[in-house]
Amino acid sequence: AMSPPPPPGTFSSLKSIKLWGCGKIKKFIPSWKLVGYLQSLEWIDAQNCEELEEIIASDPEEGGDIINKLILPKLKLLWLHKLPALKSVCSRSAVMVCDSLESITIWNCEGLRRIPLFLPLVDNAQPSPPPSLKNITLFPPERWESLEWDHPNAKEVLRPMV
Repeated sequence: AMSPPPPPGTFSSLKSIKLWGCGKIKKFIPSWKLVGYLQSLEWIDAQNCEELEEIIASDPEEGGDIINKLILPKLKLLWLHKLPALKSVCSRSAVMVCDSLESITIWNCEGLRRIPLFLPLVDNAQPSPPPSLKNITLFPPERWESLEWDHPNAKEVLRPMV
């Protein structure tokens, strides 16, 4: 059974979460339901965690066609370094809405396939990057070709930032 949610406001002033060298942890944020408590979060940083599989854990009961919007309005930096077991940032049925995002850095996360960034659709239903996004750094750089985005034109729209 899942523990009860924390009282409102519990993490309301939390600005950064860093997870470095935690060899056994599999899920960084243990439930997508906690995202609502992280409205001031500016920086997610995970490095050298051999068994980390997910940044924001999926809900085992979720399913169907419902898309969960994980809204992190102040998130500026997403740094993922040396996470060999990382499969996803969040579940297949979720997208991250990060209107303040400035930088995505992904180094040596060979198992990561999808970046679940919500891209608003503008003229002609073309995706538009968050206006604040300045750069996407990938290593090795050829990883760009194997990454999946939710919109078929997302790669073209985001390529100038890589």
